[in-house]
Amino acid sequence: MKKIILKTALITLGITLLLAISVFGLVSAFAPAAMMRLTASLGMTSVSGDYAYEEYKRSGDLSYLARAFEIAAEKSDDRTAEERFELLYGEEGSEARAAFGEYCAAYTYEPVEDVPAIDYRAFLCGQAACVKYRLSESAEEKEAVWAFAERETDAAFPSGNPVVALSVEAVSVRDASFCRTLLAKLAASRFDKEARDYKAIVKLLEGNANE
Repeated sequence: MKKIILKTALITLGITLLLAISVFGLVSAFAPAAMMRLTASLGMTSVSGDYAYEEYKRSGDLSYLARAFEIAAEKSDDRTAEERFELLYGEEGSEARAAFGEYCAAYTYEPVEDVPAIDYRAFLCGQAACVKYRLSESAEEKEAVWAFAERETDAAFPSGNPVVALSVEAVSVRDASFCRTLLAKLAASRFDKEARDYKAIVKLLEGNANE
């Protein structure tokens, strides 16, 4: 009798596990946004980013692609982040580039006390500049990263712009050579030399250019 009860219990457990796996698979395939939220709530950030990307492929919603890029960049999964950003950013003059601009323009931050508002496009491009910099292996590639960051930074040099993000990244890894390059680029740039953040980033770069 005990053997029959045990066998029945094991069969029931097996069926339950199979059903759970099936449900998990179905939700993953047909509702990746739900899995994105679930994995995020469990602290599985990278997996959440992957589900965000799957939801983007399913729905075409740029908010999920942006989230997938942000997470990959935050985790320094640079190859993945670069691929996702290029898809988000699009080619010059393309519908994708126009859609990127419209999406960023419509994005609004929740106000935070004592924290200056940062343009969302500038934020994303700043993260992309850091990703591109970490992937660069030559002076020519670093030059291209600067060109990208400079192009995406407003002449007024507002807070949180891509040039600031790139400069902080170079300082964080003690890349004295590139810090010197950035100082020269900034001196010859169109940026407002009296802007608070311009002065701050020049001072930061100067402190690391001769290490």
